[in-house]
Amino acid sequence: MTTSKTTTKPEANNTPATKTVKMPVILVTSPGGPRRRAGFSFSEATREFREADLEGKNVEELIEAWRADPKLKVDMKTEEVPATEGDDE
Repeated sequence: MTTSKTTTKPEANNTPATKTVKMPVILVTSPGGPRRRAGFSFSEATREFREADLEGKNVEELIEAWRADPKLKVDMKTEEVPATEGDDE
């Protein structure tokens, strides 16, 4: 997974702006009940995966395996998180 563009959000009351980075989040559910796929277990509750959760794994292969299972629902979203010093614009 890769990060998106770094943005700057103005804060209320004229405080300094906060830089944020858009990060991908993978959402997986198993509406039909408990299910295991590619070494992970799923249920009716949505399970969220962020970059740190999948470190050292081939993310593309995992997503492909999850999407190939007709009993799993796989979605993606992005969330804004505070940028770290190493994040570029």
